[in-house]
Amino acid sequence: MSNPRRHHRASASRWAQGRRPPAAPPPIARRYRQDRPDAMTFVRRTLLAPVLRLLALLPIALLAACVGSPGSVDVGSTREISVDRNVALATINAFRAENGLGAVRFDPVLGKAAERQARAMAARGNLSHSLDGALPNRVASFGYDWAAVSENIGWNYRSTPAVITGWKRSPGHRRNLLNANVTEIGFAAATGADGEPYWALILGRQKNRR
Repeated sequence: MSNPRRHHRASASRWAQGRRPPAAPPPIARRYRQDRPDAMTFVRRTLLAPVLRLLALLPIALLAACVGSPGSVDVGSTREISVDRNVALATINAFRAENGLGAVRFDPVLGKAAERQARAMAARGNLSHSLDGALPNRVASFGYDWAAVSENIGWNYRSTPAVITGWKRSPGHRRNLLNANVTEIGFAAATGADGEPYWALILGRQKNRR
């Protein structure tokens, strides 16, 4: 099984041997629309299908363990990293303007959801969209009545500009940054026992809001 954390650690060990490293470890992106089918169809299409393709020979119990529920991860050992949200917002909005899209604004509810996701990943030392629950369920648990929602996550980037640049250079994350259906964002970073930064950007639009 390919493990993102193991891949990143292997890359770090090769850097120590003098090989030229890649620009940054790859982040991960995910997007949802409110007009998606029911929750079971969502899980089957976006979570179980990739797992079944990659892990077809592993026990079913492992597949069940891949998806948590909102608030299930103990984040007591983690701390939020201070990030420059003004820089993040200005950078994202400039990128959207270059591509003919309107600006987004910060939303405090999405900010809390992003912080929770960053801390959950830091607590587990795992770059994952689903370890603390599926994205739609996570934002809904904070009271966000979403019509569209998407998420970019990243690991081991050392600054706000670095992680946003990484997302801009990756097709999936670029699509999320340029999602015409979103109007607001939450952005956060956190670290855990390993001292490594985990990043979360959630982009959304609430029902009946433009």
